[in-house]
Amino acid sequence: MRSTPLSFVALAATALLLTSCASASSDASSTASETIELTTPAGSDVEIPTEPTAALGFYTTDVDLLITLGYELAGSQPIRDDFTAFPDFFPQDELEGLDTFGNYPEFNLEAVLEAEPDFILNGLGYEKDLDAQLQKIAPTYTYNAFDGGDWRDVAEQMATDLGREDQWQAWLDQYEARVSDIRERLDAADIHPVVADVGYFNGQVTTSCYGVPCLVFADLGLEMSPLMNATEEGLPASDEYAELSPEQVGQLEGIDVVFTGAEEDGTLWVEDDEALSQNELWQNLPFVKSGEYYPYNYEMLYGSPSGQDAFLTIVEKALLG
Repeated sequence: MRSTPLSFVALAATALLLTSCASASSDASSTASETIELTTPAGSDVEIPTEPTAALGFYTTDVDLLITLGYELAGSQPIRDDFTAFPDFFPQDELEGLDTFGNYPEFNLEAVLEAEPDFILNGLGYEKDLDAQLQKIAPTYTYNAFDGGDWRDVAEQMATDLGREDQWQAWLDQYEARVSDIRERLDAADIHPVVADVGYFNGQVTTSCYGVPCLVFADLGLEMSPLMNATEEGLPASDEYAELSPEQVGQLEGIDVVFTGAEEDGTLWVEDDEALSQNELWQNLPFVKSGEYYPYNYEMLYGSPSGQDAFLTIVEKALLG
């Protein structure tokens, strides 16, 4: 077999390299021209790539939204400082192989920079100085996902701004279909309990209408305990928690089914306190005696597609088996 002259190899390699560079340059130019110019809810004028290849969600709910809306993720994404991994109800296939770093409540902007994102979705719009810092790293869409209202409203606006209406509508359609099916089965079985989201914090039993549980209860048309302070729309009438001292827990008497937050490892807030376990008023509550309290990963509270779906599943299993 004849050998190939080195000069020919060198020329071929050079030509290939130049062709590759020209192609990459052309691709980069084409990609750079495909952007969305908008003013974010935080007031920043930004130019965001329509198809980022390394999107980063600043809070974990943002990561879930990016997946739902079909974005390609950067190789490193944040989790809460008190978690060891992404929430187990998030889409695991899309998260496989990604690195994590703690980013809440303490922010790790150095790790965000090291992730080399080309787009950042930031739902912590209540942090007034954060947007300007993130814009220095990558184009950032900052909005307030925690304004006390229905998280779906601000998420829908965000999806519209970013040109991802179809992806958002696909999630919404499947969720609403599930809600309709569960409501029909509850009605058919004449299952209409009084429900509540109950927690335990600093020696007080707490209940409120904050976050996803209240929204799911309202979507299903379930009667909520008055202690949750919900409006007819299933939103909190205020941001106040009802706090009950050990002597007041008897006020929960009229609740049939309780849903209660749990840590990442499954530890239930209402079972993790010795004083509450020895409280006779608590132990004699009907839902405690019958075991009608159901745990959920507390990260579901904060509003994201997978969290809403997962909590709906927990309610479905609790009420329909």
